[in-house]
Amino acid sequence: MLRFVVALQAEAHPLVGRFGMAAVSEAPFPVYRSEEAWLIVSGHGKAASAAATAYLHLMAGGALGRAWLNVGLGGHSQRKLGEGVLAHKISDAASGASWYPQLVIDSPGPTVPVLSVERVEEEYAPPWVYESEAAGFFPTACRFSVAELVHVYKVISDNPDATLSRRMSSRAVEAAIASNLDRIEAFARGLTDLARELEALAAEPPGYPEALERWSFTAAQQLRLRRLLRRLAALDPASSRDPAYLESLFDGARAEREVLRSLEARLAVIPIRLPPPGAAADDLR
Repeated sequence: MLRFVVALQAEAHPLVGRFGMAAVSEAPFPVYRSEEAWLIVSGHGKAASAAATAYLHLMAGGALGRAWLNVGLGGHSQRKLGEGVLAHKISDAASGASWYPQLVIDSPGPTVPVLSVERVEEEYAPPWVYESEAAGFFPTACRFSVAELVHVYKVISDNPDATLSRRMSSRAVEAAIASNLDRIEAFARGLTDLARELEALAAEPPGYPEALERWSFTAAQQLRLRRLLRRLAALDPASSRDPAYLESLFDGARAEREVLRSLEARLAVIPIRLPPPGAAADDLR
């Protein structure tokens, strides 16, 4: 469910270790994977990041709706070195284009605007995070997922008092990422949980493919059928997955309208159970 894109090998090492990944490819980009995550090392620049993101999408199987996270270093005029921040706006200094990641889970740190530049910046005005990959990564990853699942996490490595990125050793880069690993991991796992929830919502409800095989629903009727079956799955999950139960709902229906009426009649008599105050949703099961 999770795909990491980083620019440097030193940025990759802490993530590879934390998520138990192993190398699977060295060319054209170094790629690592485990049962729960993939990672690709793109090299510097938005073009390289865009190309690596597309390459990883295909290499990982081409599945849509996965969680994507660009992790790297950036400069800022005010924030302290080593601080981790999340982008709420990404802009391309060359084209002026902007994108807005949608944050629907808890942020691992402050949210900031991010500006992708072609060369290392030292003045940092206005006070954005300056880096070189996000404007390539974000719009490319959004072709394969939704904005809620695509994010950019940067660790501050430069400010007016310490322009470090040009001379940071690999060990220092690794240490900067490693110091943020707990926050990165918690956020990444939150994204994968969200991806699974969205995938479940997008999945066809039980009984839907079978109903389409037996009757010729119009487009409007298909939307109504999907909505009714999803409601049935929410209110009576055990019955909705029982083929015999679904057959009993469909049995005897001679037309599409009768199928829909049968479902509506069943839904009308299913009681809606609400948990008592303070109870968990699982208490209803």
